[in-house]
Amino acid sequence: MAVVLPFRGIRYNTDRAGDMFHLTAPPYDIVNEEKRDRLVSTNQYNIFSLELPEGRFCGTPQADRYDCAKNQLRKWLSEKVLEQKDQPAIYPYDINYSTGSGDFCRKGFVALIRVEDWETRIVRPHERTFDQVTEDRFNLLQTTEAQFSQVFILYRHSPDAARILAESPRDELYIVRDEEENTHRLWKITDTESLKSLHDALIDNILYIADGHHRYSTAILYQNEMQRLYGVDWTKPYNYLMVYLVDAEDPGLVVLPCHRVVSLQKAFELKSLKAAASQLFEVETISDRQDLKPEQLSSHVTQCLAQRPQRRGLGVIFGKRKTAQIWWLKTTAQNEPLSADIHPVLSKLDVVLFEEAVIKRTLKLNPHTLNTEKNIKYTADTPGAIDALDNRDILFVLRPTPVQQVLDVADSELIMPHKSTYFYPKILTGMVINTVDRNQTVRLFE
Repeated sequence: MAVVLPFRGIRYNTDRAGDMFHLTAPPYDIVNEEKRDRLVSTNQYNIFSLELPEGRFCGTPQADRYDCAKNQLRKWLSEKVLEQKDQPAIYPYDINYSTGSGDFCRKGFVALIRVEDWETRIVRPHERTFDQVTEDRFNLLQTTEAQFSQVFILYRHSPDAARILAESPRDELYIVRDEEENTHRLWKITDTESLKSLHDALIDNILYIADGHHRYSTAILYQNEMQRLYGVDWTKPYNYLMVYLVDAEDPGLVVLPCHRVVSLQKAFELKSLKAAASQLFEVETISDRQDLKPEQLSSHVTQCLAQRPQRRGLGVIFGKRKTAQIWWLKTTAQNEPLSADIHPVLSKLDVVLFEEAVIKRTLKLNPHTLNTEKNIKYTADTPGAIDALDNRDILFVLRPTPVQQVLDVADSELIMPHKSTYFYPKILTGMVINTVDRNQTVRLFE
């Protein structure tokens, strides 16, 4: 069963810390060191002083960075820069944003979930994790006893949960506008009856990780270690993880496509590539104008794909020439599995079509030898990718992965290829923090 609980969140005291715009940050895994340093230098209390610490942030460059984060957290709590003064609450968190398709509002809420081993199938992944990333997050969690960011979780539609969230009394806490002009709003709900009803409404649900697989893996490792040391006590916060929960049918839930830029070792000839692609695809040239701006070319390719939603295909843009084509999977190939080794659920994904039909069969590359930094890059910014193309680069424009496909893959106990989804917009780190101090307790509902 999925246990969803309120918690006493630690939040910024903006009277002491400053404006939330300068205190919050994007998720750590999409930020480089330069941006991290810029955010911390702008305001020393920026959440990255805790989430992505360095010894120099404490004034001693040789200091252990995890100890630095722990000391900073304790210092800020003692100085009332951060405060834990709420009674147990869940925190509704909505984001108003715009894409090329229009204006949206994604509605979710921040709460605790009980950490469950993968084998229980209560929490289901769709991506792999990497040990070196999990190790870093584990060291930070173990040292600071705090969770600074949320794992993004989906749950199947619950009418009762939707009603409770809409009708429960709430207090507004923050309104934050991020660097991409998205508006983030955080409230709190503390009414005990509402919190109990929400818990009961979601108790039989399955939870799906949309974003944050490494942090969830970290939470499992931490729970196992703490239970080994202190035993199984479900009132202890080390059994729980702070997450951001969204109804999978929320109309504001948008998944952007994650496109691929492949850099070939040798210059390519358009004619020979077209011949190779024609074995599996019907190749349609839709533009050979070099005067089109990246935004115009991006829109043109996207619209061409959107006009034929029932047909599988990829947009293809070649180097500085900016020649654009659509590679439509031939009808005969569309009715046959891409590979006998691929599960039918995975074969429906555009990222699998790209890997099997483009990388392996057309370009004849070994996908396992592609270096993420040198040979293949991933981006949701199509115009930016077009503008940066070199003569040996090919941009493959993919359609977004539907949410239902994400759920289907997780339900089938399968794993998607790397960078299959890009849930947009990203939630901000620093809106609320959770402590896993074993001296505290979590409110349980019978």
